[in-house]
Amino acid sequence: MKAFVTLLVASFSGIANCHAIIPDTVYIRKPESMGLIYRNLEVITNDGYKIETWFFPAQNPPSESELRNPNENRRTHEAPGEAKRPTIIICNGDAGNMSYFQLYLAKNWTSRGFNVVTFDWRGFGKSSPFAMDRNYLCYTEMLEDYRAVIRKTSEQEEVLDGATAIVGWSTGAYLSMITAHTDNLVNAFIGRSLPTDFDDFIPLVMQYKNKTRNELLVPDDFPTELMPVHIAPEFEKPLFLIVGENDFRTPVWMSRKIIESLPETTPKELMIVENAAHGGKEDPMLIAFDDFIKRTSDFLMANLRPLHGERPSAAE
Repeated sequence: MKAFVTLLVASFSGIANCHAIIPDTVYIRKPESMGLIYRNLEVITNDGYKIETWFFPAQNPPSESELRNPNENRRTHEAPGEAKRPTIIICNGDAGNMSYFQLYLAKNWTSRGFNVVTFDWRGFGKSSPFAMDRNYLCYTEMLEDYRAVIRKTSEQEEVLDGATAIVGWSTGAYLSMITAHTDNLVNAFIGRSLPTDFDDFIPLVMQYKNKTRNELLVPDDFPTELMPVHIAPEFEKPLFLIVGENDFRTPVWMSRKIIESLPETTPKELMIVENAAHGGKEDPMLIAFDDFIKRTSDFLMANLRPLHGERPSAAE
């Protein structure tokens, strides 16, 4: 367990949220090094960019022998139980790439009966190169990348219709909530450190990170009217938020405001983590990792409503 925690801390340390685009094109590990079964999906956006995407079917954890020689004994696809499963798509934030913390999430959620998908924005990882100004908080094109990944995921034979959740943190959190709101192939949303809107968020980042307003830019064509606090009153899909009690960039009051703005009938849960802040070593998902995995798994199993058949159960 101590070694696992050390690896998690190392992964988080490399992707502390910067609140400005910092593409990372180097993978620090591949899924096979952790004994994970996966395959690459061929994802191309409408504007012609390749989005590097890994699909992890629901799977049993690797054995000790498989972990000792992961690169020599790459595991083959052998999903437990029924073929079609609920699926979790994980997007990145504004730094790092999917070879960091995403793999630990994939390892834990797949062992609980979910398919998991990870991907890199254009300009990140092995996705197509894309010129980025590091003063920008995000790019509108990221929403197109998300759309393309969701559509390709929906075509996979292991994916259960009507049971797809998307996950993101910080920058990836508001991109995920916007996507969940606008995409009918998405059925639930999990977000960490979710800002209400740029008007609330940018002044706090300026203060906390000692940045000027010109160092925190938003594209002119970005749909700011779709930021979380504006769409919350109409957001009807299951929503799970996690935030650190000491997060000064996306404070607890932001998550509470969004939760309180949701329709009464929307399934919702707010997880506030003691002694946690925004990201890096103080990330609430890191500090409460096991509890986060259990609570999100239980939340999704209780609230996803597949279009065909009964609500799926997790793998034994």
